[in-house]
Amino acid sequence: MRIDLHVHTSVSSPCSLIEPGMMVERALEIGLDGVCVTEHDEIEGAEVARELGRKYGLTVFRGIEMYTDFGDMLVYGLYRDAPAWKTPFEELLAMCREAGASIVPAHSCRVTGELEKLYGWERAEYLLSKVTAIETHNGGCTPEGNRAALELAKRYGLPGIGGSDAHHLFQIGRCLTVFDDVVGSDEELVAALKSGRYRGVYPDEFQCTLSNSRPPETT
Repeated sequence: MRIDLHVHTSVSSPCSLIEPGMMVERALEIGLDGVCVTEHDEIEGAEVARELGRKYGLTVFRGIEMYTDFGDMLVYGLYRDAPAWKTPFEELLAMCREAGASIVPAHSCRVTGELEKLYGWERAEYLLSKVTAIETHNGGCTPEGNRAALELAKRYGLPGIGGSDAHHLFQIGRCLTVFDDVVGSDEELVAALKSGRYRGVYPDEFQCTLSNSRPPETT
């Protein structure tokens, strides 16, 4: 299955220009099997998009992107708003343990440096011992940043996911997660993430014909 695990809509992410209906239409147009809406610190947009997906025949999963003292975390299986603007990672970890949710560091290797350099070796090792995977393919990062994230995942023995981090319609599908198993619900998504049976890809790696398949080079 080909799923974009990191999409923002205008419902709960003011920085996004994607209306949920447009997102569903675009995802179906380019042949995705599903998308996960991961709004900034709020769950409402994912709820709205899920209902539209049901109406038009697209599987829409619910996620959330929380800002923490360890950076942005994609969270799957936790269906509530962030408790604060900058949630302490320890607090997020406790909530996810209780809910059985999965945490994935988002865009962990931007051009400015790797996660280890940003937070220090000890903090990075601690963080990566507590998460389910790393976002190795982010549509808003440079190819160099994504390669660094992929190396980081390999170094710590973690699987990698892919997501477009779309804030504009044309960006949907720039990076994907390919699952070996069928994923049809939020609960199945969390179970699949914990199984490790998936990989982050660019669409052309999966012989997909999506447009804008690779993130733009930036300076």
